Amino acid sequence: MVSELNKIKKPILLQPKSMELDEVIVSSKKIKLKSKKIGRTSKGLGLMHSNFYSYYEKDIDDRLSKERGMKFKMRRNCQIKDLNFNITSNDFKSLKFRVNFYKIKDGFPTDFIVKKNIVFEIKDNFLGWFKVDLEPYEIFFNKEIEEVAVTIQWLESVKANEKSKYFAISTATSPTHTAYFREKSMDNWNKGGQNLSFYLNAMCE
Repeated sequence: MVSELNKIKKPILLQPKSMELDEVIVSSKKIKLKSKKIGRTSKGLGLMHSNFYSYYEKDIDDRLSKERGMKFKMRRNCQIKDLNFNITSNDFKSLKFRVNFYKIKDGFPTDFIVKKNIVFEIKDNFLGWFKVDLEPYEIFFNKEIEEVAVTIQWLESVKANEKSKYFAISTATSPTHTAYFREKSMDNWNKGGQNLSFYLNAMCE
């Protein structure tokens, strides 16, 4: 205790001791990040659409929690800024979705990479390019993550009218890109040769 040391009238001698520290390397090299768009940034001719609900389904059911998304090949060390997709039909006053990031194994999504509840809302029959701001979630993929599945999952809907049913994203056929979808939560994944108008803005090495 310091108070006890004050009571000692004699000088206190300290013995020096040499210690070898581990080598520390200081570098002025900075990692330069570049803006990258990962995915399909074109909306095409507007002739093809990926609907969450098909013509043959009688009505919507929020409990199904349907998902649509894409496989992305990631760049080296990426900070994700936002997700963008092009909406071609929207019969809803309000729609809530969750953004999910999955690992890919044997060609299909498996476990979550990002374990954060990223929920967003689309209002008033919005059409066109929609952006989901992801910067608040601080999502960073290091060089070990080469590909991810990114999806939007249907959570909650408010119809614009009694016949409201369709919500679609523009798409195109492609032999090199993979679209993932499943018709209800926890169901098996399916994939097809589609390329959704669905991309990430990121800062990468």
